[in-house]
Amino acid sequence: MNLTEYERRHVESLKELDECRRVCVYQSECGPIEESVGGAQDAFEKIFSWQGIRLDQRLQRCFLRFEGISSHWRLELGESHVSGEFSLRHLAAAMLAVGTDADTEYSTDEESQIYSELRIFDDQPYGGGDTFAALRISPGMVNPEIWYHDGPLGVFRMDLDYCTYLDSLLTTKGAYGWQHLFTTAGMEHSDVRTAMNSMKCMLEIFPQVFPDHDYAGLRTRLEERL
Repeated sequence: MNLTEYERRHVESLKELDECRRVCVYQSECGPIEESVGGAQDAFEKIFSWQGIRLDQRLQRCFLRFEGISSHWRLELGESHVSGEFSLRHLAAAMLAVGTDADTEYSTDEESQIYSELRIFDDQPYGGGDTFAALRISPGMVNPEIWYHDGPLGVFRMDLDYCTYLDSLLTTKGAYGWQHLFTTAGMEHSDVRTAMNSMKCMLEIFPQVFPDHDYAGLRTRLEERL
């Protein structure tokens, strides 16, 4: 299977979890390649043809052809532990995964509008507790915003783009709550405090277990959030 350089990076990241003796992997998936949609340029043209959604060509650098790539895991080191999960769907499939199921009777009109414009590309079906990340597709928006839905807390815009989200997955491995490093969700919420405590633990453990990654940016984010 001929993979792009970016696809190989995600395969290697998955292997880091699968082959680490300190990690218990509950679920892991990679592939298959969605051949019918083609490479990045073909896929972006088909997304426009099928959905009328024109995406910025700069997003092609992080295009993944896998139908799905996912992991659900737990890492223990001494008395510390971190768990995480990600489940990426093909970008073309994400265009069909509208976020309206997250809309409830308690949603404001603004939130309902946001949910109708969300296209889910990453979720945590095993232990995430109704969490997902999505692109916000609205008329004329070629570089979609990224939003994170955190169950009853609602939906928050993330301070990154689609490619940076995928780049961050290579380092965080989908550790639960990492998305809140890039939101403005208030620390008054116990779930957000729990997420930041998890990030503290992750940044203590990961450099020992996965030393080939640069954690400086995540440390800066955590300091800013705290």
